Formats: sequence, C-alpha cells, structure tokens
Amino acid sequence: MPTNDALIRGLCPQPRHVRFSEGRFPLPAVLTWAGPDEATDAVTVLTERLAPALDVVRVPSHADTTSLIVTVDPAIEPEGYRIEIDAQIRITAGDSNGARWAVQTLLQLLTPWVHGPGPLIREHLHLPKGVIVDAPHYRWRGAHLDVSRHFMPASFMTRFLDVLAMHKLNRLHLHLTDDQGWRLPVPGWPRLTTVGAWRPGTVRGHQPPPDDNDCDDVAEHDHVPHGGAYTVEQLSAINKRAGILGITVVPEIDLPGHTESVVAAYPALGCGIPVDHPRTAFGVSEHHINLTDDSLAFCRDALDAVMDIFPDSPIHIGGDECPGKEWFSHEQTRARLADLGITTPHQAQAWFERHICNHVVAAGHQVIAWDEVLEAGAPKEVTVMVWRDADDISRAVAAGHDVIAAPARHTYLDYGIEAGPQAPVTIAAPMTMDDVAGLHDVLAAVDSPHLLGGQFQLWTEYLRTPAQVEDAAFPRGTSIAEQLWTGNPARPQSELEAQTRRLTAMGVNWHR
Repeated sequence: MPTNDALIRGLCPQPRHVRFSEGRFPLPAVLTWAGPDEATDAVTVLTERLAPALDVVRVPSHADTTSLIVTVDPAIEPEGYRIEIDAQIRITAGDSNGARWAVQTLLQLLTPWVHGPGPLIREHLHLPKGVIVDAPHYRWRGAHLDVSRHFMPASFMTRFLDVLAMHKLNRLHLHLTDDQGWRLPVPGWPRLTTVGAWRPGTVRGHQPPPDDNDCDDVAEHDHVPHGGAYTVEQLSAINKRAGILGITVVPEIDLPGHTESVVAAYPALGCGIPVDHPRTAFGVSEHHINLTDDSLAFCRDALDAVMDIFPDSPIHIGGDECPGKEWFSHEQTRARLADLGITTPHQAQAWFERHICNHVVAAGHQVIAWDEVLEAGAPKEVTVMVWRDADDISRAVAAGHDVIAAPARHTYLDYGIEAGPQAPVTIAAPMTMDDVAGLHDVLAAVDSPHLLGGQFQLWTEYLRTPAQVEDAAFPRGTSIAEQLWTGNPARPQSELEAQTRRLTAMGVNWHR
C-alpha cells in the first residue's frame, strides 16, 4: 500500500493543501451518498469508475452511516473543493464543478486501475484519512483537438474527454473545419459533408515550404481518400458527455481563411479560382471564401448550426492565416470593399470579423478568435487566443480583451518530442518537457484578470490516428494541465509517474 507521502506526490494536479493522518477508510460493498442534485454528475463519474468493485447508491438524507456526503457552499471559490475523510467522506464544493474535481482527486487516491475497465478487488480500495483543500489558479484550462486535417472517430473524442477530466482540464476546443475537410452538417448546405468533407489524398512526407509551392496545393499525394463528418447526434452526445465531466466543448468554425473545403463544395462562395476538392497539402492556402452577401449568409448558417448543437458553449470563429489577396481580384468583393473604403486585407478581415462577431454575440455566446484579429482592431467582445507570440498576450490585455494563452513555443504538442530520421514526421521538433514547462513563465509575466488561462494544441496534419494524438499529448499535456491548475512551475517528468500509470490503465498511448 502506498505511503501517505507517495499518495500526495501522486496527485496530479497537485492540490493546494493536503494533510493526511493515520488510518484508512475502506470502501464498503455499497457506498451510499447524499447531496444536492448539483452533485449528481460528479457521483456518476465515481459510480462508473468503481462499478467493477462496488455499488454507489443515493440515500435521501445525511446520516452517520452515509459513506459520502456532498455539500455545495458558494463561499468556496469557483471549482474549488474541500475533502475530509474519517469515518465518512465529506466533500464541500464551491459549485458542481468543484464536486467533479473532488471526485477526480478521490479516485487518484485509489489504485491507478480504477481508471480502467477493471477488474478491481474491493478489499484493496482504501482512502487515506485526512483533509484536502484545492481550487484552480486559472479558470480556462483547455486542450485543442484538430479533427479537420485528420478525422478522428467520435468514440475517441468521448474517451479523450475522460482523460482530460482526470487532469482537471475544463475545455475541449474542437477545430471542426479547415482547408482539408469540413466535419459537421449545416442545414441547407449538404455538399459540405459530401464534397467538402473528403479529399482525394494527403501530401506525402513533409509539407513543402511555402516558397517552394507558393502556398498552393500539391498534385502529387498518396491517393488515399480521407475524410468523414459527424452527425448532429454524435456531436450532441460528445457535448453531453463533456457536460457530465465538467468540460465545456468549444467548437471552432474557422473563418474567413482556411475555407478551401467550403469553396470546393460551393465554388460560388470562392473568389473565382477553381478548387476541385479539399486541400491535399497543409500550410496556408490563398483560396478562401469571398465577402459577398451569399458568403456572409453561409457563415451565419454555419455558426447557427454549431450554436444549435452546442447551445451553452463559447464559439471560436477562427480568424487566423487569411491572406486576403484574392478579395481584391474578385469583382463583387472588390466593389464592396471599395464602397466601404477598405484598401488592405487586414481592414477587410476586421470588417468581416465585426459582422460575424455581432451575429454570435446577438445569439448570447462568447466569441473567441486567434490573435490575427488584433492586426486591424478586434471588437472588444472578442476573447483573443494568442498563438504566435507570447508578447501578444500583453498586447491583447492592454487592448482590453480577455485572453487565452496558447503560445506555439510551449503548447503546440503536434511538434515532435524528439527529432531525427527514426522519429515520427512532424511539423517541427523537438518540443521537450522543458519546453512545455516554459509556459509557466509566460503566464506568470501577465498580472491581469483578463488572462483567463491557457491550453495545449493538437493540430493533426501529421497526427493521423488516435494513438498518434495520445502519443503527442501526454505526458507533455499532463505538465501543462498541472501548470494551469496550480499556477506553479512544472514538476519534472519523474514526479508524474503516478499519472502516467493512470493513463496506462485508461489504455492511453502516452509517449514512453
């Protein structure tokens, strides 16, 4: 049986305060619990994890014989909790999410194999007696997953959510559309999920540098068709599971750039350059939607579709890497921009972003966009996700925006862990555990309530399977998750061993 010190070191993220005493609380064959309905989802997760060993049953009121008592106290900070274990387990949480994170902590005090499918022996399940007090440092603690460059099964995303919850991450940023494929249905636009969701192949090896092909697509590829799209039912199920776990799904519809798949499906929405299919290469495409009324109507329809599926979510509207040159060679768009007195692509994109932002805000959703929207001034309502330069965090804060830190140098986990001819092909390498540890200094340099937190990114140009995604994500993502929860410097990988054992129990292909 692990010592109390080993149990404390094994908690991930590390809590603010832990004090264990002598003695253990053995889990009974029937673990009874009492508490408000706000705690139901938290106890649902506990029930799922302990099902191979015991039953969890709700009782109508607190009693001395009740195994678990959950209380919600708004005096505790949001997502915070207090656990007391003696003759009973008592959780006092600031809100329903605090109860969820308390359950995740309780599970980490048991064998790592409670995170897997079993079997478990109940007599081996003991909790240490003592007190744990905890709360997150940052309120936005996220993971980004690109399902456009390479389509990922819905079943994988559901499993990925459970892994995020174990790390007390509370956002899944889902990149649903890009040049290489459109992944969700939009009423009235059926070709998005037939033509727009499928490309005839994928570039072999590494993406050619922009100066080698002028950002154009490649004719030579592997000739292996790739694609797929989710149904409304699949996306709704993902959103429902996320809600149980305390995770908010943040869907991204990338606009106005990264829309070559849209133009392939609906050429009239493009700028007159023929696009036969979604992009087979990666990099930045010159080809994107125009700025006519028809294109704006399409954008509103796409955003309405995603807001219907994710009614309580922030909406990410993209805004990155849109060259904009083709707007000035497209007759209708050029005429509109001339009437508006717009002479540069940055100004044109700013006009577009204001239009789209107003639509999303009017529907009652938070709006998020990549940091390129700062170039010509972004609407104040936009939360800026900074990826290019850590200095842009302070720049966005100074402009009055809420900010999410996603600096590529420290959080782009599609960058390979190691380099060399025997390493996987990645966009660049290496990005080591020391590199991701540098996120702490970036965050600590910004003292402002506008800094909501941060997230790690998993772009899938070179991550073709769920196993490759998991290999890229962990344990580097484990380090980032702990930094975001605690606000403290990263621990060395040797101190994350207990968490990687839990990943093994979950069947996660973490990088060894």
